[in-house]
Amino acid sequence: MTRRPSNVHERYHAHVYFGAAEAAQAGALCGAAGARFGLPVGRLHLEPVGPHPVGSCQISFGQADFEALIPWLETHRGGLTVLVHGITGHDHADHTDHAAWLGEPVLLNLAVFGG
Repeated sequence: MTRRPSNVHERYHAHVYFGAAEAAQAGALCGAAGARFGLPVGRLHLEPVGPHPVGSCQISFGQADFEALIPWLETHRGGLTVLVHGITGHDHADHTDHAAWLGEPVLLNLAVFGG
C-alpha cells in the first residue's frame, strides 16, 4: 500500500513499547502496520523519549483507520504493549485520561508534561 503523507488529519498515535530484546519484533510490527495501512511510522527509539519510559515506535493514524488498525495491532502485537491515544493538544490528558492500552500498561514519565 502507498504511504500517505503525514498531515493534520491524523488524530491518533499508537506507541508500541519494547525492551532491548524485542526491538526487532517491534520494528517489524510497526513496519508491517505502516505498509498494510499506508500510515506514517516514526523511528524506533531504543531509549526512553518523552513520556515513554522504554523503547518505543509511533504509528500515526486517523479516525478512518481506527477500526481496522487497532484490532490488527491487538492480533499481531505478539505480547508487546501498545498505548493508543488521541491528539487533542492536551498531552497529559491524551496520555492518561483518554488513553487505551493493548497489553499491560506501563508507568509513563508524566513529569515531561509539567504541572
